[in-house]
Amino acid sequence: MPAVRTFNVTCPECKTILVVNRDTGAILEVRAPLVDDPSGDRFADAMQAHKQHSEKLKGLFANSISDVSKQEQERRAIFEESLKKAREEGTDEERPLRDIDLD
Repeated sequence: MPAVRTFNVTCPECKTILVVNRDTGAILEVRAPLVDDPSGDRFADAMQAHKQHSEKLKGLFANSISDVSKQEQERRAIFEESLKKAREEGTDEERPLRDIDLD
């Protein structure tokens, strides 16, 4: 079986590469760019896209850790305030009897 003869057409606007069959004119493959400013080397572009994605994930993770820490501090402040209020009120009443206390 003879090899399919192709040529590549790059859209100047979106940088998408179309792989076209020379004999039939059919589009065999559409290669969307991996990064916003492709260099023409798909491997280098893939490495750059991976690096950008990794940096984005690190930023999202750092933000989520920061948010969790902030929420923990808020909860701790509420707990401390409630504990302080309960100690200040300090009721002299005994605890109510529970079923387990009757045994």
